[in-house]
Amino acid sequence: MNMKLNKSKLLKFVRKSMIELGYVEFEHPEVSDANVFVKKEGELFLTLGFTISRFYDDAFTANFYLARTTTWALGGLDVPSNNYLRPGKLMSEKERLEITVDPNCKKNPLDTDMWWNAFDAEGNYDMASLASFTKAIRLTEGRMARQPGIIEKIYASTRLEECYDFINRVIDVALTENFCKYQEFLPKADKKTLPLKWFKAAETVIRSEYPIKSINNHSVKAVAGDAFRVYTMRNL
Repeated sequence: MNMKLNKSKLLKFVRKSMIELGYVEFEHPEVSDANVFVKKEGELFLTLGFTISRFYDDAFTANFYLARTTTWALGGLDVPSNNYLRPGKLMSEKERLEITVDPNCKKNPLDTDMWWNAFDAEGNYDMASLASFTKAIRLTEGRMARQPGIIEKIYASTRLEECYDFINRVIDVALTENFCKYQEFLPKADKKTLPLKWFKAAETVIRSEYPIKSINNHSVKAVAGDAFRVYTMRNL
């Protein structure tokens, strides 16, 4: 009997494999049902976030996001749509059939998205499914940056460039600690996974650009998390 999947169970299932594949794990559930994992891709960052199915108790999938920052799935305007893709979209029909362990995908390899199950029928972690998922990530991660013209489109995107500049401003403020006097959107406690100064820096820069009525806890944490991840990855 399958168990119901949650964030902690999913992370326990995939964490070792993701680290072995060279990803760095970050605690940031606002952009994913689980933590996100980041890897350098030249001067860009390849971010992988997970989604837990709303319809099946233990099914999950993941999405790649390729950009100069790790702002999850920033889209619209001139952002290339193919900088945010699931692994199955980067695989041929033959590859999907060879790798998938999902019966629905085997029946319709190009029409059905690729999902994986964390547990087997006895409620144990499904190691065959994990091996399938790991193989899919290993096969497709490098293909994100090799899509024709994708890197040029990322650098040419005004929206992504503005985001990049914004995050760099937050990093500068965090390092100089030149924070604004009033802070309304700080967490109640300093979290080890995201130090308080990143929240302060994010709110400082956001306040300089947007009216206070449009700022909230979520936006401050999202910007703080992105700046922290970018800074951390640059200094590895």
